[in-house]
Amino acid sequence: MWISRPCVYAIRALTCLASQPPGKLSGARDIAAQEDIPAPFLGKVLQQLRRGRLVRSYRGTGGGYELALAPERISLMAVMQCIEGQDVLQNCVLEDRACLDEHPCALHESWLPVRQRLVEFFETNTLAGLVRSRQAIAGGVQSAGPEGLEILNRAPVRPKREGRR
Repeated sequence: MWISRPCVYAIRALTCLASQPPGKLSGARDIAAQEDIPAPFLGKVLQQLRRGRLVRSYRGTGGGYELALAPERISLMAVMQCIEGQDVLQNCVLEDRACLDEHPCALHESWLPVRQRLVEFFETNTLAGLVRSRQAIAGGVQSAGPEGLEILNRAPVRPKREGRR
């Protein structure tokens, strides 16, 4: 199980919005620039977040995006489910299917407690916690927040693939 790029971008964009003062709208281009996310990709992610009712959007001059809920009420699991669907974290770690007790894979018994911890982790951590973590990191504090969230503070870096010859 990996956190998909759209999920990481969604969490980073929402954390950016959660960092804004209440009532301030942020444009997609501003968020993309601030978070170093490709603007066309972010536009699609923001549409999914709007459809999932995690953000509100306003058109026109002075328009933009804002959180639809308080940052304390938006769990990372809610964001992941909005982007990946309700069955996120339910897939088998070895095969491309749901990992069920009725049809277990070879790792089912050992993977189950890991999956339960992951679900608990993503359900209990919120955007508000990420904002606090980012602020602490910016202030120079080493242990800034929940362990494992540092991945969301930087864009995943992958080398660009060369075209086929």
